[in-house]
Amino acid sequence: MESKNRKDSKNKAKDDTYLFSSSLIFDENIDKLWLYLRNLSAESENVDFLDDFKYIKGDNTWIPGNVFSLYWIGVSRIEIKCISTKVNRMRKKIRWKFKCDIGINYYKTLILFRITQNNKTLVKVIIERTEKKNNIIDSSQSISYYSKLQFQILEQQSKYLQKVKKNLISYGSCIVNQNYKKVWNYLNEFKTINYLSPLTIKDIKFNGPIDKEGSFIKFFYNNENINKIIYIKVVKYELSEIKKTGLIRLETIGTNIINIPRICDFKIIIINENKVQLSFYHVFPYNSDQYIFDQFSIKKQEGIKTIKKYLENNDDNQKI
Repeated sequence: MESKNRKDSKNKAKDDTYLFSSSLIFDENIDKLWLYLRNLSAESENVDFLDDFKYIKGDNTWIPGNVFSLYWIGVSRIEIKCISTKVNRMRKKIRWKFKCDIGINYYKTLILFRITQNNKTLVKVIIERTEKKNNIIDSSQSISYYSKLQFQILEQQSKYLQKVKKNLISYGSCIVNQNYKKVWNYLNEFKTINYLSPLTIKDIKFNGPIDKEGSFIKFFYNNENINKIIYIKVVKYELSEIKKTGLIRLETIGTNIINIPRICDFKIIIINENKVQLSFYHVFPYNSDQYIFDQFSIKKQEGIKTIKKYLENNDDNQKI
């Protein structure tokens, strides 16, 4: 009986922190939408009553521990900390803590649910107190106002995404049970990546090392009726054990960039000494052929499986 009472008390305390939730269905694929909604700097740019976004700790809004701020126009500056992130194929979730200058503190949880029938996404936002009682916002009238305000934010984001000429984004990731240094060294071997990839790239030539920003890579691209010489530039190269991330960003050079990735990100997130999340992010121009883009994404997913198997089964990661 005592155990049951404790459980009931714990559930009641949890319920006492709940304030409200808002939800909206977006006409976007969950993977593309996640890349946008997890970035609160984009929210501050596209919601008309938010402004002056600044990073305080870290350089994004979705890594736990990162801190940033924005200004709620005419109301308060808000300091925000990312608390947790959890991602899988069907559901993606991120939780932030908001601290306002006017004394309002709360948790905001963003959850994305994949709708498989029509490639849309249900977006739900849950607002909770950071403590059991807060007299400033503990009234039905205030809760109704803030609930409508949060729904307005979702609507403005949805309208913005519908208006913009959307680049096509291909994202894929996997967990690799391998030492992060070996995975990172693998990413530096561009020719090895190409060998394990189902895409056809030939005659690779380097003008500078891949670990130096400003270096160029030239190759012949032959895929889905595309036959052309491509030049890409290393625009970012960073491995930080403190941030537990590594990123190689490549950008295609030229004006006639259609049906090929404009931006390629190879990224690792260090989970522990011998486990990393490895991701491949490609941005195609909005006017690319949808069929070519879809085929690229399918082949990339096949390549990710091959890469994961190779990394986990080859401890020495010998060059090919």
